Amino acid sequence: MPFDLVGYFLRWRKVWYDPSIGDFAEEGDYYLMIKRIAIYDMDGTIVCSLHRYSITNTGKINLQHWRDNQHKAMEDSLLPLAAQYKRDLYNPECYVIIATARVLNKPDIRFIQEVLGEPDHIISRKGNEDTRSGKELKISGLAKFFNLINFRQADAVFYEDNVEYLKAVCDRFQITGVYIPSQQGH
Repeated sequence: MPFDLVGYFLRWRKVWYDPSIGDFAEEGDYYLMIKRIAIYDMDGTIVCSLHRYSITNTGKINLQHWRDNQHKAMEDSLLPLAAQYKRDLYNPECYVIIATARVLNKPDIRFIQEVLGEPDHIISRKGNEDTRSGKELKISGLAKFFNLINFRQADAVFYEDNVEYLKAVCDRFQITGVYIPSQQGH
C-alpha cells in the first residue's frame, strides 16, 4: 500500500487481489490526518538483542562485540512493547518512526522486514564512521519531521530505554516520553 504525505494528510491507495480478474485492483485515493507520531528506539525497547550485547568495564556498550555479532540479528526477539508498535503500524492515522543508534546492516533490515514490521521512517547511523551520540543522531533525524506543518498538530510519543536520550529528545521537541527499563540502555 503506497503512502505519501499531502499537506496535513497521509494519502494511500487501497489495493487488493481480485480473483475474478486474476490481478490486483485498486480504489481511489484516501486521505487521513496524521493524529499521532510514535517514535520507537529498537534495542531494549521493542527488540531484545541481549544475545549479542556486551558492555565494557566502563559500562559502555562494547561496539566491537556488537559489530562482530551483527550477523545474528535474525536471532533477536520481540519485547512486549512490540505489540503496541505493530498496532501503531496498522493505524493509518499514526506515523511510525524507528530511531535507533544502530548501523542497520542487511541482517537488521531483514529482521525489520520479516519480523518486526516496516515503519514509515527509520533513523539510524549511516555507517561505523558515524560517531555522533545517540541523542544527537535521534534529534537531528527527528528535527525534519517536527519542522513540517504536517506533524506540528500531531501528538508525539517517544519510547526509549536510555534516560539521557529520552530527556534530550523530549525536551528538544516538547513531546511525551515513555521510559522503558531495560538491560540495554547504555
